[in-house]
Amino acid sequence: MASSKYYAYYIRGRQLAIVQHDYTLGSGQTLSQPGLNSVGARGDVLWKSPTEAITDGIEIEYAYSPRYRIESIAAADKETGSSYETASGYLRFNGTGFSTESTVDYIVVSGSERWNGLHKVTGLNTAHYTTATKYSGNNVTETPTIYTDIDALDDESDTIDLPEYLAKALVYYVKAKIAEDRGEIEQKEYNMREFKRLLERNENAKVWGARRIGTGETAIK
Repeated sequence: MASSKYYAYYIRGRQLAIVQHDYTLGSGQTLSQPGLNSVGARGDVLWKSPTEAITDGIEIEYAYSPRYRIESIAAADKETGSSYETASGYLRFNGTGFSTESTVDYIVVSGSERWNGLHKVTGLNTAHYTTATKYSGNNVTETPTIYTDIDALDDESDTIDLPEYLAKALVYYVKAKIAEDRGEIEQKEYNMREFKRLLERNENAKVWGARRIGTGETAIK
């Protein structure tokens, strides 16, 4: 019979990690499986990093970062880098045929071992993009994909991409903060209740499966 394995995850900042139950004390990554007498009175259970590949180990649903959006993934709106290096203490991506359009204020990097994500562009020409990301190191050869048609949140005029239902919740939150500043505690509490109610209903709408309502034992039939 196959032994059971137990996994969990934790979030630290923008990082998400998968850990696995281990029933063996010690500093090594033993990750033994539990037997009938493995868990004593002390509960000798530890969380450790898995030492094997986890196929279909975690599914993240409705995960979305509103900090930026890649508007286009067409060939005309993405480049292939050849290396990255430091330029006066900042990260620079090198390549050929890069876009020099003034609209390229941000780039999103994909396929890099270290620099995946959003970067603000401070200088550009056909041979490189210089960013505002600090970096001090050697020239490293790699070929990441660089997207150039990016819509990033950078000032108050930007539109936050929220579903209509959550936009209503945001209105209640703003009203609650205004009431709090004015010392109107009852109004503040009312708006915060409505804000939390809409958030809860939005989360409940993501639950799969049929919904059934049953009558109680004392209900009229």
